[in-house]
Amino acid sequence: MLPPAPLLARTKKGDKLRNDARNEELKGNYDHALELAAQAVQEDPSDPAYLLEERRVRFEAGVAHVSNGHKMRDAGHLDEALAEFEKAFALDPSSDIAQQEAKRTKEMIERYKSGGAAGLQAMTQETISREEGKSLTPAQYARRQSELRSNALLPPAELRPLNPEPIDLKMVSQRPRIMFETVSKISGINVLFDPTYDTDQTIRTASIDLTRTTVEQALDQLSLITKSFWKPLSSNTIFVTVDNQQKRRDNAEQVVKVFYLSNITQTQEMQEILTVLRTVIDVSKVFQDGAQNALVVRADADTMAIVERLISDLDKPRPEVIIDVMVMEVSSTYMRSLTAAFAGTGITTSAVFAPRPGITTPGLQTAATTATTTTGTTTTTGTTTTPVTTTPVTGTTGTTSVTQVPLSALGHISSADYSLTTLPGATFEAVLSDSSTRVLQAPQIRAISNAKAELKIGTKVPTASGSFQASVATTGVSPLVNTQFTYLDVGVNLNIQPQVMDNNEVAMHLDLDISQVNTTVNLGGINEPEIGQNKLTTDIRLKDGQVNLVGGIIQQTDSKTTTGIPGLINIPLIGHLFRGDSIEKDRTELVIALIPHIVRGQEISASNLASIASGPVAPIRVGFAPRVTPPVADSSEKRPGSGLPLPAPVVGPATTPPSVGTLPATAPPPAPPVPPAALPAPPATAPQSPVPASGPARVGFQPPTVTTQLGSTITVAITGDNISDMISAAAQLRYDPKILTLNNIVVGDLPQRNVGPLAPTKNILNDSGQADMSVTRGPTDGGISGGGALFTVVFQAVGRGNTNVALASATLTASTGQPLNSVTPLPLVVNVN
Repeated sequence: MLPPAPLLARTKKGDKLRNDARNEELKGNYDHALELAAQAVQEDPSDPAYLLEERRVRFEAGVAHVSNGHKMRDAGHLDEALAEFEKAFALDPSSDIAQQEAKRTKEMIERYKSGGAAGLQAMTQETISREEGKSLTPAQYARRQSELRSNALLPPAELRPLNPEPIDLKMVSQRPRIMFETVSKISGINVLFDPTYDTDQTIRTASIDLTRTTVEQALDQLSLITKSFWKPLSSNTIFVTVDNQQKRRDNAEQVVKVFYLSNITQTQEMQEILTVLRTVIDVSKVFQDGAQNALVVRADADTMAIVERLISDLDKPRPEVIIDVMVMEVSSTYMRSLTAAFAGTGITTSAVFAPRPGITTPGLQTAATTATTTTGTTTTTGTTTTPVTTTPVTGTTGTTSVTQVPLSALGHISSADYSLTTLPGATFEAVLSDSSTRVLQAPQIRAISNAKAELKIGTKVPTASGSFQASVATTGVSPLVNTQFTYLDVGVNLNIQPQVMDNNEVAMHLDLDISQVNTTVNLGGINEPEIGQNKLTTDIRLKDGQVNLVGGIIQQTDSKTTTGIPGLINIPLIGHLFRGDSIEKDRTELVIALIPHIVRGQEISASNLASIASGPVAPIRVGFAPRVTPPVADSSEKRPGSGLPLPAPVVGPATTPPSVGTLPATAPPPAPPVPPAALPAPPATAPQSPVPASGPARVGFQPPTVTTQLGSTITVAITGDNISDMISAAAQLRYDPKILTLNNIVVGDLPQRNVGPLAPTKNILNDSGQADMSVTRGPTDGGISGGGALFTVVFQAVGRGNTNVALASATLTASTGQPLNSVTPLPLVVNVN
């Protein structure tokens, strides 16, 4: 009845493959283990053991690759991390975490390649491609459109002037409108006024002295002295109106933001944060989402800035401690027993009347009455039965047997008719017993700061807590049927609430109960446990790692017992021969010690302790520190794990563009007639003549002036000259979106010399009239010198008028990573008829 030989061989091979897969899994070689498990399934696909092994190893392999991806991403190796996440998803398609981490890593790579502008690129208007929409159902298509619209929502406008340098300006007796216009012209920003600003403005003249003041500070100071209110509409445009409650309500920018709290674990903590927001900064529009552990807040931009700061300060991981509880118990028993050689415990002797047969009355036999003689500390009774002659005597209390001895035989009674029992012997006993018991209980508990933790080590002991009696009498029913029991926790019971304090100290409220069952007591037919208890309740404060005795109990019992013959035991010297001594000493020591160890302290930084200026009581108004332009990255530095160079930084809306020059500290001179959106002319210090070959590089537009018709296309080159060893170039354009629209940006011939075609990194924002572009040569291509076109930009005329296209910044980087000195270029003049 054995199965065919091929089937046996296949089963044995499958078992071997499964066992090999388990061994490889124990070694951590999950990929190889998965291959072996898959081969085992191929041997016998119907065997559930093989299927379970393959599915389990597939899951473990996916988890291992996700873990490796996290490690590589933390080390900065983004490409390798992405490969690990994608491999985890390929091995286990049910792993949502692998898919999420792969998507997150791709976003990080795109952000890195674009110099940090990926977040802004995600907010541009996107459309669903034909290929993408081909596989979407109508419901999926609608959700995709909604997702794209959500991604295109813009954040609150943030003012980023062309000239971030501090202002030195003094204006006396100027109207508020002129003062705002002057500051805006110097800073390179546009200003729009409320149509009713001049009529509602009550302050006609004012004076101000601005010395080394940033643009935001200058606007705030102007608003203060002119009772005005301003807000940014875009990165280079502000809106100004009269400051009153109605105007603020109509014009203050409202922001909606969702805060996902990552360290809140209890509903009470969420409620406390809500109380802070509603009480401290009077946020009324806030909603708690318990399922996502999030807060949805709607407030004005300044209030939202304080909400962000408060939630960042409060949403921190709570400190944690590990507490070692050491319970040490030592019990010792000392016993010594010394008994003399003669009557160490006293003399107990019985004299028994046992007459001879010739003395008693013949023919009568009964029990003889026993005479007892007691000497010493202990009394015993001995009885012997001898054939005697007795006569029953009846009295009022009972019947006794009396030995019947004829009167004629009384004279014949002698010592031979009596006998003694239990005569003391000569003994010597010396016993010494010394025993000790040591019990050590060292439970360890980890607890969160200011949260109660409970630890129970031991058993539950039943004890009767109540009983009831049936109304009908029953017989033969155990009393346990009518008894209610409660279970008591016996052992080590610890309730502790620690709180991590400053200076590595831990305050603790401690409830410690150490108990054990000593014996049982029969109560009403039920054996009840008698529980010995040592309980401690205290509040203490210790340093990290400090050993502290929180409880100590010492019990000592000494007992001594002496036995022997009265009188003789008190005789000096020889009295020890007639007595016995017993000494017993019991000692119990119980010590309870605590040792706290802080495993996570309070994460309080200097910024958490800093105060925030929030303006008057109402409304809230905050200010920001001046922006710092980040240093230019070293283009020769390689991206970790990818072998690619770090791209040159792109100056976009999220960064501060370099200064276009130092403008005069007074009101600007009359400018040529250009639209309000036109940018200020370059400073008079800009060079107007060719620079010698040894001077800085020159960047400009070619051609410098363009005249065209409405709707036509304008192609302009951004050129560079006198360039030495350049490896990357970046530029930022500012233009009037009402007249021009930027359609495309391509790389010029100069960066592509001696290398293959290069694609630029670009970010075009036609709504705000801004464009960023950059290009970087390969790490092995080296730098390029000379002159030529850096970029070629293609505009389209969408409105009539005269305007300027300003090169707000131009950054050229050498192969050494150092920026090249360049001359600020003149703007491009465009006339659209």
